[in-house]
This record gives sequence, C-alpha cells and structure tokens, in this order.
Amino acid sequence: RVTGLVAVMVALGGCGSSAATGPGPPSAAANAAARRLLAPGLHSLPAPGPTGRAADPAAVKVIRGWSDALRSGHVRTAGRYFSLPSELVNGSPGGAGLALTPIATLHQAVAANELLPCGAKLISTDQRGRYVNALFRLTGRSGPGGDSCGGGAGQTARTNFLIVDGRIVEWIRAPDDPGDNGGPSGSGNGTTGPLV
Repeated sequence: RVTGLVAVMVALGGCGSSAATGPGPPSAAANAAARRLLAPGLHSLPAPGPTGRAADPAAVKVIRGWSDALRSGHVRTAGRYFSLPSELVNGSPGGAGLALTPIATLHQAVAANELLPCGAKLISTDQRGRYVNALFRLTGRSGPGGDSCGGGAGQTARTNFLIVDGRIVEWIRAPDDPGDNGGPSGSGNGTTGPLV
C-alpha cells in the first residue's frame, strides 16, 4: 500500500454487470477488506516479477470489465469497479512523477478514471503474490478526460491490481516486463511512464 506517499497530482502525458450499468454497490465485506488493506505501513510500490501463474478468473473479469468500460468512454461505469476506499497510483514506477489518488467516494472514483486519457485493451494477466499483473495495449478513448492517447497508442503498459470481493482496491502502475514495447527480453527497463 502507498498511503504514506504525498498525494500530489502531476500532469500525466470489473464481478461486473453490463457495461451500461457496471457492478452494483460494494459489499460490506469489500469495504471492510479495503479499509484493512489500506492501513498505513507500506511506503513503497510493490513490483513483483513475472510468475507465469494463471490469475484468478474472477479478478480477470473485473479488470476486463473496468478496461472495457473506460475504453468505451463509460467513465462512471469504470469508476464503479473501484472499492470504497481504494487508491490509484499512476506515473513512473521508479517514483518520478508519481501520483497517488485516494478514492473514498464514487465521485472520486469517476474523477480518478477521468485522469486516464488513454483506453486500455487487456492482453494478458498473471498472478504475482496478492496482485494480478495486467498487460494492456493502449488505445484512444472517448468520454470525459479521454483523447487519442497520442504517441502512447499502440504501446503496452502494465498495472498491478489488488481485487477484493469483485472490486479494485489498489490500481498501481507497474514497470514493463522483459521484452515489453520492444525492450530487451533479458531484463525489464522499469522506466515506463504513466499507463494512461
């Protein structure tokens, strides 16, 4: 968890139901789990390496639902995939330009998703400890905050997701894996910028 980081915003270059409505209200269990998980303590970003282990299909369904909703411009629906509370951390995984967005309300979840100008098409996932690491192909997107994604369109980006009870509790921009975006296949470069 990264609750000890300063929440400074910088300029940044889905158990769901239908895409039209998104998932229902978070359960009491999801909210309680999120509060425990977001307790102060860990002050660095988790960056577990590839495992090749299949991710939990229920978590993958949440991630796919979120990315499909955002890419389609349904920002409010995308926001409904986040637990209350939760957090979104975007920017360079090395810490430069890092932006922590704490989320406590649906309004804040929607606003956090509006900060992501690119869409993201899910390519693959793997389980990395308690996180599901998701590889996306970046696209343009419509809707509030969306644009063509500029030079990022067509590139890949990774995010570590912590999913609890069908909700996103932590959304953390992750470094590239070896071979991502034409990098060397022997080692990750870890120097990627914001996901979207």
